[in-house]
Amino acid sequence: MSTISTVSNSLPKFLSLEIAKRMEDKLSIVRMEPPAICHLGQVDIELLGKRYPRAKHFSTNPDLVANGLKKAFLKLINQPYFETMTDKVDLIWSNLELQHHDAPELLIKKWRELLKVEALLMFSYLGPDTGRGLAKYFDSNDLVSLPSAWDMHDVGDALLKARFSEPVMDMEYITLDYENFDLLVSDAFDLGLLKTRSPKLLNLPQDITLKMTLEVVYGHAWTPVHDLSKAEGGLATISPDQIVRAKR
Repeated sequence: MSTISTVSNSLPKFLSLEIAKRMEDKLSIVRMEPPAICHLGQVDIELLGKRYPRAKHFSTNPDLVANGLKKAFLKLINQPYFETMTDKVDLIWSNLELQHHDAPELLIKKWRELLKVEALLMFSYLGPDTGRGLAKYFDSNDLVSLPSAWDMHDVGDALLKARFSEPVMDMEYITLDYENFDLLVSDAFDLGLLKTRSPKLLNLPQDITLKMTLEVVYGHAWTPVHDLSKAEGGLATISPDQIVRAKR
């Protein structure tokens, strides 16, 4: 079956976990008990392991898949573990993955291939406004744009073209404050926004406030019972907390 490579970039752990928690909060409006979940992007199995204790967890990343001895131990202590993908799943959970792809539409098609009928896709990614304020601190030659400059409307259109239904997107800005340049540089580099860990600094006042703003986009969509030959209407850009999906 088709597989997807998970993101290899090592994003700041505190950030990926915070965004995962915010995305996991949105599941409170979704009534489902997925038997099989595929984790992609920045992975933290504990969140969904607690929410869905009876689910099986899968990953396409062989480094995350537990061997026989580890599986036996985790089963003994009743902890979730990753298994190898062998079939389609009921939920794809992609945290901070899409922004690393030059062709997001191809990734979205791969997501669709891995989902069963009436399955849920839930994802987050960093939008095109992420890190734009860094230009006031660093030389432009050291700055990097994220591979995907897609805003949430582009992604919503791609979801419809890939035969997803009921796509819902929302976005928020998260601003991080820093005590010194070393911390700012470290996170900006790990996010892929700087070419080097030793960027050239502009001439700045000593008392300047150090901030980095992230545009975090969240989305979810379903796989319909019947494939849609045409996508009618537009993208719903309303808050997910106004949507409740009841699984029949």
